[in-house]
Amino acid sequence: MILAAPVKHCLKFLLCVVLYTVVFMMVNAFMPYSQEFIDANIAEQQSAAMLLLLVPIFWNCFTAYFIIKNTHFNGVKLFLRLLFVMFFVMFFITYIGAMYSLIAFAGRITALDFLFNMIVGLIALLVTIPVMIKFFQNKGACNITSEYIKNDLKATVVKLGLCGITYFVAYFIFAFFFQWRFEVFRSFYSATQWGQTAWGGNISGLFPFLSITFIRGILNGVFILPLVSMITKSKHKFVTAICLVCIAPAMNHIPPNPIFPDMVRFVHLGGMTGTMLLFGLVAGNILWRAKIHKEQ
Repeated sequence: MILAAPVKHCLKFLLCVVLYTVVFMMVNAFMPYSQEFIDANIAEQQSAAMLLLLVPIFWNCFTAYFIIKNTHFNGVKLFLRLLFVMFFVMFFITYIGAMYSLIAFAGRITALDFLFNMIVGLIALLVTIPVMIKFFQNKGACNITSEYIKNDLKATVVKLGLCGITYFVAYFIFAFFFQWRFEVFRSFYSATQWGQTAWGGNISGLFPFLSITFIRGILNGVFILPLVSMITKSKHKFVTAICLVCIAPAMNHIPPNPIFPDMVRFVHLGGMTGTMLLFGLVAGNILWRAKIHKEQ
């Protein structure tokens, strides 16, 4: 009887993982992907360890679970904020960023395929998040308005600028000292503007490359901003939630991926995980502020 509640809790979580997986696969089946992408997926799945496909799904579900269990929001307000954070960080900015390197994926995926993948992720979240809120929201939780002790637009803008700098620095640490050290990685992106810039062959692309990296950091800061009002009782839980959300896109490189050779995928996994972990840790500390709370 003592284990009854924890076991029930685990079964509910696994049910959410199954729900996410089923929705993800069903929506994927109906998406009008390009023939190139379909052929690449068929070829990859012949040798893929299918269980690895569950890793990013499990990570996404655990991220939602962690935030739901550590927020004082509930109902529609929780749903909208959680959907915003997870979709824009995990799917939107990731696939928009990938489109910048579209030439490297020629013959494997198109810009529309990236868009369809985004839609699949959105629908999976739309279906799964309400169920997880129903299962796991804290009993007696109430929607709360967070009032910052020093709350002004200028401070927020400065903090988002610092998020941009943080991502910029984290990206170049792991790009230069890890990813760019692999010849297979450099070769894969050799046709892209940013790849040629990174290897010193296209100086004209330096400003767009640097500015896009900085702007991506600012956007990540904007997209995780709702967590500031959602998790306010513990700085450690707040930073952990940000790290879980930010690292999630890297988990997509654990299962076999039809658009990446295996070695390139592994290098991406290491580089993205390191970059987003460092960004999450620093950005979490930047965005954390002392607050007072008022029940609505």
